[in-house]
Amino acid sequence: MKVASIGCTDYNYGQVKEKVVQTISLLGGIEEFVSSGDTVLLKPNLLSPHQPKLGITTHPAVVKAVIELVKDAGGEVKVGESSGGMMINHSLTQQAFKETGIKEVCQDLGVELINFDRVETKIMTSGQGEEIPLPKVLLEADVVISLPKIKTHSLTLFTGAIKNLYGCIPGAKKAEYHKLYPNPRDFAGLVVDLFSLIKPQLTIMDGIVGLEGNGPGTTGDRCEVGTILAGSDLVAVDTVAASYLGYGADEVPITSIANQQDLGTNDLDNIEILGDFKRPEREYKLPSNALLNLLPNWLLGSVFNSFLSSPKIMQEECVQCKRCLHSCPQKVIVEKNDKLKIELDDCIKCLCCQELCPKEAIVVTEHKLVQLIKQVKKFWS
Repeated sequence: MKVASIGCTDYNYGQVKEKVVQTISLLGGIEEFVSSGDTVLLKPNLLSPHQPKLGITTHPAVVKAVIELVKDAGGEVKVGESSGGMMINHSLTQQAFKETGIKEVCQDLGVELINFDRVETKIMTSGQGEEIPLPKVLLEADVVISLPKIKTHSLTLFTGAIKNLYGCIPGAKKAEYHKLYPNPRDFAGLVVDLFSLIKPQLTIMDGIVGLEGNGPGTTGDRCEVGTILAGSDLVAVDTVAASYLGYGADEVPITSIANQQDLGTNDLDNIEILGDFKRPEREYKLPSNALLNLLPNWLLGSVFNSFLSSPKIMQEECVQCKRCLHSCPQKVIVEKNDKLKIELDDCIKCLCCQELCPKEAIVVTEHKLVQLIKQVKKFWS
């Protein structure tokens, strides 16, 4: 299986366009994936309303380059997304379109921009029996291309081409699934079910700048990686990208489960990496929960969730936007004495609140066991 990875150091549009073209050329060119007249749905990662410079969302320069590439092949391009979180009075997805720069790109290029929260859906049943509502416009596309951002993720440990597809689920339904699947590995299985239904023909990943540490939102740390990756096997692309950040092949639940279900390969020995990019020698910070991978499953067992990192609201940073209050799947964020508080006894530690907070006001608090593992790991390193 082939994964293309070309070095790209910044978001100067001329460079980005050139590098995207080079990356796809290593896979045979865009014509291998798009035929004239095809309807092509692009799915960027627009987690929440943030400016591109923060490294949280797919950069508009990458989206623009892919739109132009697909148009040159004769494809009819559409861009769609459902951002995380829900608010009573307005759509966070619409706000994200504007803040991330994607709305401007689509307007300039005459491309339809679709809010998945506001379109007709169809219930799809995965091979594992899970029923998932998906936008009809997505299902009717001839070609789907995932345009993710390279980032660590506090719950799933890594978010790339496959996890990006979670934004195809409209509105509050995403929060419901977090409540139904509180265990991180079970949730990863749901994401793989979703992947099996959509099966994008291609992914082009924005790996120029991403997040390390406790991503995927504002509490993650912006980091330079310096590459654009692409491939038709999303499992392989995610495996390669995750390895750049420091993960082993079986340390990311989503790619591990997808590999087990024969949806792609996470075996680095069977992945041919094409291109000039060389992984940076620096060590990237992984999420606090990644340290739990060092413990055997039999030791964690049914108490795994109790060891997960917990969210904490930093009152001095909170601006009372109430995104967390309205978006919490478990409804454990309450307002008391003009302050927001998390009732941790019933918290499922999905960390949706942390990833949606616009002001770094919700931080991750590590379990004492994780702190101990850190100290032992540091001692032996």
